[in-house]
Amino acid sequence: MAINGNLYDWESVTIQLPSGTAIGVTEISYSDERPLESRYGKGAKPRGYGRKNYKASGSLKLDRDEYEWLRTALGGSVYAGDPFAIVVSYANDDQDTVTDVLPDCKISKNDTSAKSDDDNAGAVSLDFTIFSPIRWNGEPAY
Repeated sequence: MAINGNLYDWESVTIQLPSGTAIGVTEISYSDERPLESRYGKGAKPRGYGRKNYKASGSLKLDRDEYEWLRTALGGSVYAGDPFAIVVSYANDDQDTVTDVLPDCKISKNDTSAKSDDDNAGAVSLDFTIFSPIRWNGEPAY
């Protein structure tokens, strides 16, 4: 890695959707969690912990044309079809490529708007649930 070199930026991000390499995505966010719960017995201090279920989810913001390509690739409805993978790669000349795989995604919310003087009328925000552990740069989260 070069000191004072080009670090990852939005230009470094490539997103693969069922419709192909996305060029009209303006935002992606994804996260996972495995909550822990303190377990108590006698006294006020935890004596251990219990593990709750793994959960993963994310969101995308797409230009309207990119949304239409995705909708078509999913069979005409963003809610239709089988779960699909989203692959997010971070790459540039100064750093190693990092690739996160979001397997088994299903869209759970579809939101759009348009307003006067909007330079991106009809942009669509999608929320999705990830039903299998995220592979953070090849390593399963769980």
